[in-house]
Amino acid sequence: MFPWPVQKYLDDRAMNCVESTRKDSDFGAMRLCVLYLEDSLGPLQYVLPETHMLRLNTMSEVLGRNFTVMAQGTRTELFKKHDLDEPTGLLPLTQMHTLIDKSILGHSHYLLPSGRKDALMVMTADQLNQLVEESQSEKVGFSSDSRRPWPPEHDDESMILASVQSLTSLRIRQRLIETLEIPPLPDSARRILRLRLDPDARVEELASIVEMDPSLNAQLICWASSPYYGARVQVSTAYDAISRVLGFDMVLNMTLGLSLGKTLSLPKDGPTGLKPYWEQAAMTALAMQRLIQKMPKNYHKQAATAYLCGLLHNFGFIVLGHLFPMHFSLICRHIEANPHIPVANIEHLLLGVNRNQLAAWLLQTWGMPEEVVIAIRFQDMPSVSPEPDLFTRTLHLCSQLLSGAEADEFITMKLPLSYDEAQNVVESLMIEQGEQIRMLANQMVS
Repeated sequence: MFPWPVQKYLDDRAMNCVESTRKDSDFGAMRLCVLYLEDSLGPLQYVLPETHMLRLNTMSEVLGRNFTVMAQGTRTELFKKHDLDEPTGLLPLTQMHTLIDKSILGHSHYLLPSGRKDALMVMTADQLNQLVEESQSEKVGFSSDSRRPWPPEHDDESMILASVQSLTSLRIRQRLIETLEIPPLPDSARRILRLRLDPDARVEELASIVEMDPSLNAQLICWASSPYYGARVQVSTAYDAISRVLGFDMVLNMTLGLSLGKTLSLPKDGPTGLKPYWEQAAMTALAMQRLIQKMPKNYHKQAATAYLCGLLHNFGFIVLGHLFPMHFSLICRHIEANPHIPVANIEHLLLGVNRNQLAAWLLQTWGMPEEVVIAIRFQDMPSVSPEPDLFTRTLHLCSQLLSGAEADEFITMKLPLSYDEAQNVVESLMIEQGEQIRMLANQMVS
Protein backbone atom coordinates (compact mmCIF):
# COMPACT_ATOMS: atom_id res chain seq x y z
CA MET A 1 0.00 0.00 0.00
CA PHE A 2 1.08 3.52 -0.75
CA PRO A 3 0.75 6.26 1.93
CA TRP A 4 -2.95 6.78 2.57
CA PRO A 5 -3.25 10.25 0.91
CA VAL A 6 -1.59 8.83 -2.21
CA GLN A 7 -3.74 5.71 -2.20
CA LYS A 8 -6.93 7.77 -1.70
CA TYR A 9 -6.02 10.06 -4.59
CA LEU A 10 -5.48 7.04 -6.85
CA ASP A 11 -8.66 5.29 -5.71
CA ASP A 12 -10.80 8.40 -6.21
CA ARG A 13 -9.70 8.50 -9.85
CA ALA A 14 -9.73 4.74 -10.39
CA MET A 15 -6.04 4.84 -11.20
CA ASN A 16 -4.58 1.39 -10.66
CA CYS A 17 -0.83 1.88 -10.14
CA VAL A 18 1.55 -1.00 -9.58
CA GLU A 19 4.05 -0.80 -6.74
CA SER A 20 7.75 -1.32 -7.41
CA THR A 21 10.81 -1.40 -5.14
CA ARG A 22 13.72 0.93 -5.76
CA LYS A 23 15.88 -2.02 -6.83
CA ASP A 24 13.34 -3.19 -9.40
CA SER A 25 14.30 -2.10 -12.90
CA ASP A 26 12.41 -4.73 -14.92
CA PHE A 27 9.69 -2.37 -16.09
CA GLY A 28 11.90 -0.53 -18.55
CA ALA A 29 10.15 2.61 -17.38
CA MET A 30 11.56 6.12 -17.10
CA ARG A 31 12.34 6.96 -13.48
CA LEU A 32 11.28 10.44 -12.43
CA CYS A 33 12.25 12.58 -9.46
CA VAL A 34 10.71 15.68 -7.93
CA LEU A 35 12.81 18.65 -6.82
CA TYR A 36 11.46 21.33 -4.47
CA LEU A 37 12.66 24.88 -5.06
CA GLU A 38 11.76 28.34 -3.81
CA ASP A 39 12.49 32.02 -4.22
CA SER A 40 11.03 35.27 -2.92
CA LEU A 41 7.87 34.71 -5.00
CA GLY A 42 7.13 31.28 -3.56
CA PRO A 43 7.82 27.53 -3.92
CA LEU A 44 7.52 25.19 -6.89
CA GLN A 45 8.13 21.54 -7.73
CA TYR A 46 10.16 20.49 -10.76
CA VAL A 47 9.74 17.01 -12.31
CA LEU A 48 12.52 15.55 -14.43
CA PRO A 49 14.10 12.19 -15.30
CA GLU A 50 16.36 10.75 -12.63
CA THR A 51 19.18 10.76 -15.20
CA HIS A 52 18.91 14.51 -15.83
CA MET A 53 20.39 17.51 -14.05
CA LEU A 54 18.38 20.67 -13.52
CA ARG A 55 20.34 23.68 -14.78
CA LEU A 56 19.53 26.38 -12.26
CA ASN A 57 21.41 29.05 -14.20
CA THR A 58 19.41 28.42 -17.40
CA MET A 59 16.16 28.34 -15.43
CA SER A 60 16.96 31.65 -13.74
CA GLU A 61 17.92 33.34 -17.02
CA VAL A 62 14.68 32.29 -18.76
CA LEU A 63 12.25 32.85 -15.88
CA GLY A 64 13.98 35.84 -14.34
CA ARG A 65 13.82 34.22 -10.90
CA ASN A 66 16.69 33.11 -8.65
CA PHE A 67 15.69 29.71 -7.29
CA THR A 68 17.38 27.84 -4.46
CA VAL A 69 16.66 24.47 -2.89
CA MET A 70 13.72 24.53 -0.51
CA ALA A 71 14.95 24.59 3.10
CA GLN A 72 15.05 21.18 4.76
CA GLY A 73 12.70 22.31 7.52
CA THR A 74 10.14 23.54 4.99
CA ARG A 75 10.31 20.27 3.07
CA THR A 76 9.91 18.25 6.25
CA GLU A 77 6.81 20.23 7.20
CA LEU A 78 5.41 19.81 3.69
CA PHE A 79 5.77 16.02 3.77
CA LYS A 80 4.48 15.83 7.34
CA LYS A 81 1.42 17.86 6.38
CA HIS A 82 0.52 15.24 3.75
CA ASP A 83 1.57 12.21 5.87
CA LEU A 84 4.47 11.41 3.56
CA ASP A 85 8.03 10.23 4.23
CA GLU A 86 9.49 11.92 1.16
CA PRO A 87 8.50 13.53 -2.17
CA THR A 88 5.61 12.09 -4.14
CA GLY A 89 5.01 12.04 -7.86
CA LEU A 90 1.35 12.88 -7.30
CA LEU A 91 1.88 16.47 -8.33
CA PRO A 92 -1.56 17.91 -7.48
CA LEU A 93 -1.36 16.57 -3.93
CA THR A 94 0.97 19.34 -2.74
CA GLN A 95 -1.05 22.06 -4.51
CA MET A 96 2.21 23.64 -5.61
CA HIS A 97 3.14 25.30 -8.87
CA THR A 98 4.68 22.58 -11.04
CA LEU A 99 7.17 22.57 -13.91
CA ILE A 100 7.47 19.44 -16.05
CA ASP A 101 10.66 18.89 -17.99
CA LYS A 102 9.94 18.15 -21.65
CA SER A 103 12.48 15.32 -21.64
CA ILE A 104 10.03 13.04 -19.79
CA LEU A 105 7.57 13.05 -22.70
CA GLY A 106 7.16 10.17 -25.13
CA HIS A 107 7.56 7.16 -22.82
CA SER A 108 5.01 4.42 -22.23
CA HIS A 109 5.63 3.85 -18.51
CA TYR A 110 7.07 5.84 -15.63
CA LEU A 111 8.41 5.17 -12.14
CA LEU A 112 7.43 7.93 -9.71
CA PRO A 113 8.29 8.47 -6.04
CA SER A 114 5.32 7.34 -3.96
CA GLY A 115 5.95 9.28 -0.76
CA ARG A 116 7.27 6.11 0.90
CA LYS A 117 11.00 5.43 1.00
CA ASP A 118 10.86 1.80 -0.06
CA ALA A 119 8.34 2.02 -2.90
CA LEU A 120 7.82 3.58 -6.32
CA MET A 121 4.64 3.92 -8.39
CA VAL A 122 4.47 2.53 -11.92
CA MET A 123 2.29 4.72 -14.14
CA THR A 124 1.27 4.58 -17.76
CA ALA A 125 1.65 7.59 -20.03
CA ASP A 126 -2.11 8.22 -19.87
CA GLN A 127 -2.07 8.21 -16.06
CA LEU A 128 0.88 10.60 -15.96
CA ASN A 129 -0.82 12.93 -18.44
CA GLN A 130 -3.84 13.02 -16.12
CA LEU A 131 -1.59 14.09 -13.24
CA VAL A 132 0.01 16.77 -15.38
CA GLU A 133 -3.37 18.16 -16.41
CA GLU A 134 -4.75 18.23 -12.85
CA SER A 135 -1.65 20.01 -11.56
CA GLN A 136 -1.87 22.56 -14.39
CA SER A 137 1.83 22.06 -15.00
CA GLU A 138 4.00 24.05 -17.37
CA LYS A 139 6.27 22.14 -19.76
CA VAL A 140 9.80 23.53 -19.84
CA GLY A 141 13.29 22.41 -20.83
CA PHE A 142 15.84 23.32 -18.18
CA SER A 143 17.66 20.00 -17.78
CA SER A 144 20.57 18.11 -19.34
CA ASP A 145 21.26 14.38 -19.48
CA SER A 146 23.90 13.77 -16.83
CA ARG A 147 24.96 10.27 -17.75
CA ARG A 148 28.72 10.25 -17.90
CA PRO A 149 29.61 11.38 -21.41
CA TRP A 150 33.38 10.95 -21.22
CA PRO A 151 35.59 7.84 -21.23
CA PRO A 152 37.91 7.54 -18.22
CA GLU A 153 41.02 7.11 -20.36
CA HIS A 154 40.89 10.71 -21.61
CA ASP A 155 43.96 12.79 -20.90
CA ASP A 156 42.98 14.83 -17.83
CA GLU A 157 45.30 17.75 -18.50
CA SER A 158 43.94 18.21 -22.02
CA MET A 159 40.39 18.16 -20.69
CA ILE A 160 41.23 20.71 -17.99
CA LEU A 161 42.87 23.01 -20.55
CA ALA A 162 39.90 22.63 -22.91
CA SER A 163 37.51 23.41 -20.08
CA VAL A 164 39.32 26.56 -19.03
CA GLN A 165 39.71 27.70 -22.64
CA SER A 166 35.96 27.30 -23.13
CA LEU A 167 35.20 29.28 -20.01
CA THR A 168 37.75 31.92 -20.98
CA SER A 169 36.06 32.33 -24.35
CA LEU A 170 32.96 33.34 -22.43
CA ARG A 171 35.00 36.01 -20.64
CA ILE A 172 34.56 34.28 -17.34
CA ARG A 173 38.33 34.42 -16.91
CA GLN A 174 40.61 36.94 -18.57
CA ARG A 175 43.69 34.87 -19.19
CA LEU A 176 44.15 31.12 -19.37
CA ILE A 177 47.60 31.31 -17.82
CA GLU A 178 46.18 33.08 -14.77
CA THR A 179 43.39 30.54 -14.42
CA LEU A 180 45.64 27.48 -14.53
CA GLU A 181 48.48 28.87 -12.47
CA ILE A 182 49.73 25.95 -10.39
CA PRO A 183 50.33 26.93 -6.76
CA PRO A 184 53.76 25.96 -5.47
CA LEU A 185 54.04 22.88 -3.31
CA PRO A 186 54.48 23.95 0.33
CA ASP A 187 58.05 23.67 1.55
CA SER A 188 57.01 21.32 4.35
CA ALA A 189 55.20 19.03 1.90
CA ARG A 190 58.19 19.00 -0.45
CA ARG A 191 60.50 18.01 2.41
CA ILE A 192 58.09 15.32 3.61
CA LEU A 193 57.83 13.86 0.09
CA ARG A 194 61.62 13.63 -0.12
CA LEU A 195 61.73 11.99 3.28
CA ARG A 196 59.05 9.53 2.18
CA LEU A 197 61.41 8.22 -0.51
CA ASP A 198 64.34 7.79 1.89
CA PRO A 199 64.46 4.24 3.31
CA ASP A 200 66.86 5.43 6.02
CA ALA A 201 64.75 8.37 7.17
CA ARG A 202 64.71 8.92 10.94
CA VAL A 203 62.15 10.21 13.40
CA GLU A 204 64.35 13.19 14.21
CA GLU A 205 64.31 14.34 10.57
CA LEU A 206 60.51 14.18 10.33
CA ALA A 207 60.10 15.94 13.66
CA SER A 208 62.45 18.69 12.48
CA ILE A 209 60.36 19.28 9.33
CA VAL A 210 57.11 19.41 11.29
CA GLU A 211 58.54 21.82 13.88
CA MET A 212 59.48 24.27 11.12
CA ASP A 213 55.75 24.78 10.47
CA PRO A 214 54.16 26.07 13.71
CA SER A 215 50.60 25.33 12.56
CA LEU A 216 51.48 21.79 11.48
CA ASN A 217 53.40 21.19 14.70
CA ALA A 218 50.49 22.36 16.86
CA GLN A 219 48.02 20.20 14.99
CA LEU A 220 50.22 17.12 15.26
CA ILE A 221 50.59 17.51 19.03
CA CYS A 222 46.82 18.08 19.40
CA TRP A 223 46.08 14.95 17.40
CA ALA A 224 48.52 12.81 19.36
CA SER A 225 47.09 14.15 22.64
CA SER A 226 43.44 13.59 21.65
CA PRO A 227 41.27 10.95 23.38
CA TYR A 228 40.91 9.14 20.05
CA TYR A 229 44.49 7.87 20.23
CA GLY A 230 44.34 7.25 23.96
CA ALA A 231 47.87 8.44 24.65
CA ARG A 232 49.00 7.51 28.18
CA VAL A 233 51.94 9.87 28.11
CA GLN A 234 52.21 13.63 27.90
CA VAL A 235 52.87 14.78 24.33
CA SER A 236 54.66 18.13 24.16
CA THR A 237 56.83 17.86 21.03
CA ALA A 238 56.60 16.53 17.49
CA TYR A 239 59.18 13.91 18.42
CA ASP A 240 56.93 12.66 21.25
CA ALA A 241 53.94 12.49 18.92
CA ILE A 242 55.86 10.45 16.36
CA SER A 243 57.86 8.14 18.59
CA ARG A 244 55.46 7.56 21.48
CA VAL A 245 51.95 7.72 19.98
CA LEU A 246 51.37 7.87 16.23
CA GLY A 247 54.37 6.26 14.58
CA PHE A 248 56.63 7.41 11.76
CA ASP A 249 54.56 6.33 8.73
CA MET A 250 51.34 7.63 10.20
CA VAL A 251 52.77 11.09 10.90
CA LEU A 252 54.51 11.18 7.52
CA ASN A 253 51.24 10.75 5.67
CA MET A 254 49.11 12.75 8.12
CA THR A 255 51.31 15.84 7.93
CA LEU A 256 51.62 15.52 4.14
CA GLY A 257 47.84 15.49 3.76
CA LEU A 258 47.35 18.38 6.18
CA SER A 259 50.03 20.43 4.44
CA LEU A 260 48.49 19.93 0.99
CA GLY A 261 44.99 20.63 2.28
CA LYS A 262 46.07 24.08 3.47
CA THR A 263 47.86 24.98 0.23
CA LEU A 264 44.75 26.22 -1.57
CA SER A 265 41.88 28.35 -0.36
CA LEU A 266 38.19 28.45 -1.20
CA PRO A 267 36.53 31.60 -2.54
CA LYS A 268 35.38 33.89 0.26
CA ASP A 269 31.84 33.83 -1.07
CA GLY A 270 31.74 30.03 -1.16
CA PRO A 271 28.52 28.53 0.24
CA THR A 272 30.25 26.39 2.86
CA GLY A 273 33.33 26.67 5.02
CA LEU A 274 36.13 24.17 5.47
CA LYS A 275 34.81 22.50 8.62
CA PRO A 276 32.57 19.99 6.76
CA TYR A 277 35.46 19.28 4.38
CA TRP A 278 37.87 18.40 7.19
CA GLU A 279 35.25 16.42 9.11
CA GLN A 280 34.70 14.25 6.04
CA ALA A 281 38.45 14.04 5.40
CA ALA A 282 39.22 12.94 8.96
CA MET A 283 36.43 10.35 9.03
CA THR A 284 37.42 8.91 5.65
CA ALA A 285 41.12 8.81 6.55
CA LEU A 286 40.54 6.92 9.79
CA ALA A 287 38.00 4.60 8.18
CA MET A 288 40.48 3.80 5.39
CA GLN A 289 43.17 3.05 7.95
CA ARG A 290 40.90 0.71 9.89
CA LEU A 291 39.68 -1.10 6.78
CA ILE A 292 43.26 -1.90 5.76
CA GLN A 293 44.05 -3.03 9.30
CA LYS A 294 41.06 -5.39 9.12
CA MET A 295 42.56 -7.10 6.08
CA PRO A 296 45.15 -9.93 6.36
CA LYS A 297 48.43 -8.94 8.04
CA ASN A 298 50.41 -8.63 4.80
CA TYR A 299 48.25 -5.60 3.96
CA HIS A 300 48.78 -3.76 7.26
CA LYS A 301 51.91 -1.95 6.07
CA GLN A 302 49.65 -0.13 3.60
CA ALA A 303 47.54 1.47 6.36
CA ALA A 304 49.45 4.77 6.40
CA THR A 305 49.08 5.25 2.63
CA ALA A 306 45.40 4.35 2.90
CA TYR A 307 45.08 7.06 5.56
CA LEU A 308 46.59 9.61 3.15
CA CYS A 309 44.18 8.57 0.37
CA GLY A 310 41.28 9.12 2.73
CA LEU A 311 42.57 12.45 3.96
CA LEU A 312 42.93 13.72 0.38
CA HIS A 313 39.93 11.92 -1.16
CA ASN A 314 37.98 15.18 -1.62
CA PHE A 315 40.99 17.41 -2.26
CA GLY A 316 39.43 18.18 -5.64
CA PHE A 317 36.76 20.23 -3.84
CA ILE A 318 39.41 22.75 -2.81
CA VAL A 319 41.17 22.57 -6.20
CA LEU A 320 37.81 23.28 -7.84
CA GLY A 321 37.31 26.40 -5.72
CA HIS A 322 40.87 27.56 -6.43
CA LEU A 323 40.85 27.08 -10.22
CA PHE A 324 37.23 28.08 -10.85
CA PRO A 325 36.38 30.62 -8.14
CA MET A 326 33.73 32.38 -10.20
CA HIS A 327 31.95 29.07 -10.81
CA PHE A 328 32.34 27.62 -7.33
CA SER A 329 29.09 28.91 -5.85
CA LEU A 330 27.16 27.94 -8.99
CA ILE A 331 28.54 24.40 -8.89
CA CYS A 332 27.66 24.00 -5.21
CA ARG A 333 24.12 25.25 -5.87
CA HIS A 334 23.65 22.68 -8.64
CA ILE A 335 24.97 19.88 -6.44
CA GLU A 336 22.53 20.89 -3.71
CA ALA A 337 19.62 21.11 -6.16
CA ASN A 338 20.36 17.78 -7.86
CA PRO A 339 20.94 15.22 -5.08
CA HIS A 340 19.86 12.44 -7.47
CA ILE A 341 22.86 13.07 -9.77
CA PRO A 342 26.47 11.99 -9.04
CA VAL A 343 28.61 15.02 -8.19
CA ALA A 344 31.20 14.16 -10.86
CA ASN A 345 28.53 14.23 -13.56
CA ILE A 346 27.22 17.62 -12.45
CA GLU A 347 30.71 19.12 -12.48
CA HIS A 348 31.44 17.68 -15.90
CA LEU A 349 28.23 19.11 -17.34
CA LEU A 350 29.04 22.57 -15.97
CA LEU A 351 32.81 22.65 -16.49
CA GLY A 352 33.85 19.79 -18.74
CA VAL A 353 35.94 18.21 -15.94
CA ASN A 354 35.27 17.01 -12.40
CA ARG A 355 36.99 17.51 -9.05
CA ASN A 356 38.74 14.12 -9.04
CA GLN A 357 40.36 14.84 -12.40
CA LEU A 358 41.52 18.23 -11.14
CA ALA A 359 42.89 16.80 -7.89
CA ALA A 360 44.72 13.93 -9.59
CA TRP A 361 46.25 16.27 -12.16
CA LEU A 362 47.55 18.66 -9.50
CA LEU A 363 48.79 15.90 -7.17
CA GLN A 364 50.61 14.24 -10.05
CA THR A 365 52.14 17.60 -11.00
CA TRP A 366 53.40 17.90 -7.44
CA GLY A 367 54.97 14.44 -7.58
CA MET A 368 52.65 12.67 -5.14
CA PRO A 369 52.81 8.84 -4.94
CA GLU A 370 51.24 7.15 -7.95
CA GLU A 371 48.95 4.92 -5.88
CA VAL A 372 47.45 7.97 -4.16
CA VAL A 373 46.89 9.80 -7.47
CA ILE A 374 45.20 6.72 -8.98
CA ALA A 375 42.96 6.19 -5.95
CA ILE A 376 41.69 9.77 -5.98
CA ARG A 377 41.27 9.92 -9.78
CA PHE A 378 39.29 6.67 -10.07
CA GLN A 379 37.49 6.48 -6.71
CA ASP A 380 34.09 6.93 -8.40
CA MET A 381 34.76 4.32 -11.09
CA PRO A 382 37.09 1.68 -9.59
CA SER A 383 36.15 -0.95 -12.18
CA VAL A 384 38.29 0.89 -14.77
CA SER A 385 41.11 1.88 -12.41
CA PRO A 386 44.65 0.98 -13.49
CA GLU A 387 46.89 -0.95 -11.13
CA PRO A 388 47.63 -0.64 -8.29
CA ASP A 389 43.95 -0.50 -7.37
CA LEU A 390 43.81 -1.65 -3.74
CA PHE A 391 43.39 1.91 -2.47
CA THR A 392 40.98 2.84 -5.28
CA ARG A 393 38.61 -0.02 -4.44
CA THR A 394 38.94 0.45 -0.70
CA LEU A 395 38.29 4.19 -1.02
CA HIS A 396 35.22 3.54 -3.18
CA LEU A 397 33.85 1.06 -0.64
CA CYS A 398 34.67 3.38 2.25
CA SER A 399 32.81 6.28 0.62
CA GLN A 400 29.78 4.07 -0.02
CA LEU A 401 29.67 2.95 3.59
CA LEU A 402 30.09 6.44 5.02
CA SER A 403 27.36 7.85 2.77
CA GLY A 404 24.93 4.97 3.28
CA ALA A 405 24.91 4.11 -0.44
CA GLU A 406 24.34 0.57 -1.68
CA ALA A 407 27.45 -1.56 -1.98
CA ASP A 408 28.94 -2.46 -5.33
CA GLU A 409 29.26 -6.25 -5.09
CA PHE A 410 31.80 -6.45 -7.92
CA ILE A 411 34.10 -4.04 -6.10
CA THR A 412 33.85 -5.81 -2.74
CA MET A 413 34.56 -9.19 -4.36
CA LYS A 414 37.96 -7.88 -5.47
CA LEU A 415 39.02 -6.91 -1.92
CA PRO A 416 40.48 -9.18 0.79
CA LEU A 417 37.64 -8.06 3.05
CA SER A 418 33.93 -8.93 3.02
CA TYR A 419 31.28 -6.26 2.78
CA ASP A 420 29.86 -7.20 6.20
CA GLU A 421 33.29 -6.89 7.80
CA ALA A 422 33.86 -3.51 6.18
CA GLN A 423 30.41 -2.30 7.20
CA ASN A 424 31.02 -3.26 10.83
CA VAL A 425 34.36 -1.44 10.84
CA VAL A 426 32.93 1.81 9.47
CA GLU A 427 29.73 1.74 11.53
CA SER A 428 31.70 1.16 14.74
CA LEU A 429 33.99 4.07 13.91
CA MET A 430 31.07 6.41 13.24
CA ILE A 431 29.16 5.40 16.38
CA GLU A 432 32.03 5.08 18.86
CA GLN A 433 34.43 7.75 17.62
CA GLY A 434 32.27 10.20 15.64
CA GLU A 435 32.38 12.99 18.21
CA GLN A 436 36.12 12.69 18.77
CA ILE A 437 36.74 12.74 15.01
CA ARG A 438 34.72 15.96 14.75
CA MET A 439 36.95 17.46 17.44
CA LEU A 440 40.03 16.42 15.44
CA ALA A 441 38.52 18.06 12.35
CA ASN A 442 38.07 21.33 14.27
CA GLN A 443 41.81 21.31 14.93
CA MET A 444 42.43 20.90 11.19
CA VAL A 445 40.42 24.04 10.40
CA SER A 446 42.36 26.19 12.85
